[in-house]
Amino acid sequence: MKLILKKDVESLGEAGDIVDVAAGHGRNYLLPQGYAELATEGALRNREKNIARIKAKAEKLHQESVDKSNIIKSLEIITLEAKAGENGKLFGAITTKKLSEELQERTGVDIDRRNISLDNPINRLGEYKMKIKLSSKVEVSLPVNIVASEVIKEEVIAEVEENAEAE
Repeated sequence: MKLILKKDVESLGEAGDIVDVAAGHGRNYLLPQGYAELATEGALRNREKNIARIKAKAEKLHQESVDKSNIIKSLEIITLEAKAGENGKLFGAITTKKLSEELQERTGVDIDRRNISLDNPINRLGEYKMKIKLSSKVEVSLPVNIVASEVIKEEVIAEVEENAEAE
């Protein structure tokens, strides 16, 4: 199935490219999501006319992503406080949603939580690497340091668990 990409698709190509994909992938994913259109004769003629507009829009999005990445890089590191036990284990993990909210608060840059990836789940004190994908060509890596806001002794945890079981 021949399609013309309307948007950049990571594994296929950039906006404006003509690609040949499996019929099911095109029909069930690319077309309904608005990532592509059928490569008919009319669409191919329009593509030639619209290619400059598509490239200008892609360049604008790329520049916005670069600007956002520079703002995020200016943070250098994010330090978050969380409750932890004596062994360094957190009470609840730090999620990508929490990281997204923290970035929004500190920089004013709105990052979708789905664009943030972590090498390991953040469930202990320490330093972690966070990767933020701003566009298909711009990715920022930022360290996240987790420190204890409050250290809770293990005996207190055991008592709370026993009381919960008794009820």
